[in-house]
Amino acid sequence: MSGARAAALATLALGAALAPAAALGWGAQGHRVAGLVAESLLDARTRAALQELTGGEPLAELSLVLDRDKRALEAAHPGSARWHFDNHPACEPAAPLASYCRDGDCASGAYATYLAVLKDRRAAHAERLFALEVVAHVLEDVHQPLHVANHADRGGNDVRVWVGRRRRTESLHAAWDIDFVREAMDGGSERALASALVDEYRPERTALAAGDFARWTRDSFALARSVAYGELPGFACAAPVAGAVRLPRAYVEDATRTVRAQLALAGIRLARVLEESL
Repeated sequence: MSGARAAALATLALGAALAPAAALGWGAQGHRVAGLVAESLLDARTRAALQELTGGEPLAELSLVLDRDKRALEAAHPGSARWHFDNHPACEPAAPLASYCRDGDCASGAYATYLAVLKDRRAAHAERLFALEVVAHVLEDVHQPLHVANHADRGGNDVRVWVGRRRRTESLHAAWDIDFVREAMDGGSERALASALVDEYRPERTALAAGDFARWTRDSFALARSVAYGELPGFACAAPVAGAVRLPRAYVEDATRTVRAQLALAGIRLARVLEESL
């Protein structure tokens, strides 16, 4: 890794340490799992191209860059704070993208913009590297269902829940970002979960990688409606969720199964996108 690159990452890491905690998409564990899945599936040509572009920095770490200091990134790229999500109203399936993606600053807009840069062999190295960071992060983020759905609650950030026997509440969004990923890990490591997902889903890889970003986002939105919001006690389209909610064990189990599958899909689809783009 170059000295400049290392210094930049150190600055981002320091900014993250000083910034207040917030739900930023998959937590670090979720992003790393998806990145590990993707990296393990790459063909030799793409692996070599990735090595040349990144200088050997793992994809699992590159996909975290957009979360490390969102305020610094927003200063450099105004509107980037909205790249992590598509706030599609959960109870309005037919709502057009333009109604919730202002000036293209949403996950769908950022992905389209930076995928084009990543594919451009004439673009500067630094531009393509940043494009890789955006594409990897955003593609992974939209596989978290609450990053593509909203019920006037910031994608579940304003819904308070109890998970398991915990005495303190957290946001529904954070439960999907972090808790259900940990449930899927079942006490194991990120690498162990990624390896298990690769083994489980490899036979269906071609079929699961099919489609495009719009389809993957629609599929994730459907999961937000059917599971993340649909199975949430007290949820109704006519009103916000009132008070804090104790998540039933059945909800946690369904959410964990969903998260496990979505992490696999994110990695599989990222591998295909990189094979087509590098």
